[in-house]
Amino acid sequence: MRIWETSGGDYDLKRSFIAVISIGSVERHGDHLPLGTDVIEASYVAEKIAERINADLFPPIWYGSTRAMRKFNGTIDIDPDVLFLYLKNVLKEIARNGYRYIVVVNGHGGNSDIIRTAAREVSQEIDTNIIIIDWWRDLAQEDRYKIFKAPGHAGEDETSVMLYIAPHTVNMSYAKTHIEKPLPLQVYSKKYDSILYPHALLGDASSGDPEKGRIWLEKVVEDGVRKIREIIDSLEKKRS
Repeated sequence: MRIWETSGGDYDLKRSFIAVISIGSVERHGDHLPLGTDVIEASYVAEKIAERINADLFPPIWYGSTRAMRKFNGTIDIDPDVLFLYLKNVLKEIARNGYRYIVVVNGHGGNSDIIRTAAREVSQEIDTNIIIIDWWRDLAQEDRYKIFKAPGHAGEDETSVMLYIAPHTVNMSYAKTHIEKPLPLQVYSKKYDSILYPHALLGDASSGDPEKGRIWLEKVVEDGVRKIREIIDSLEKKRS
């Protein structure tokens, strides 16, 4: 049930005990992908998962914290403290409406730590269970690396996904390739950001293929549904 399209009466009668919400960012994804790539992808995954687990789907949160892409036109970078407070408030309000489980499908790496912190605080303040999925790295990873040779930000995997779910938003005439071996530990550095993303892209966008995108997304949704059901079944047994 898409709650923003649902009447109040139907919401009262048909409401689930599980809510799903997606969050992404508005930021540059190379020159070939739309600025809303992270939300478009996360919303697709969220909707497919919600359908399979009979959950209520909430509208996406479009803006995120995206420091690494600030130098590129089209990027909207939200201060982490602002995003934290907003996200915490949204999660609290969803929980206040009686949902025992809230699934957050995140499509942007810069949001991850903020989401975890907000979820941890909300779960301590309100009796709810929050499941966080960074969909591109938590789901179907074996399949990801079997299917794609050069994945990454706006790379082969994201390009393939967008060619499948929203081909009208992709302009492959702008597709580039930039391969950079990642450092062995996590590094926060403007210098390193400029090395990784000289074109707001990491990977081989030119190898994007909608069929590869379809195959991976099917595996992603299947894996997500399985893991969420496993978590809910386990917690519900302990609840009874």
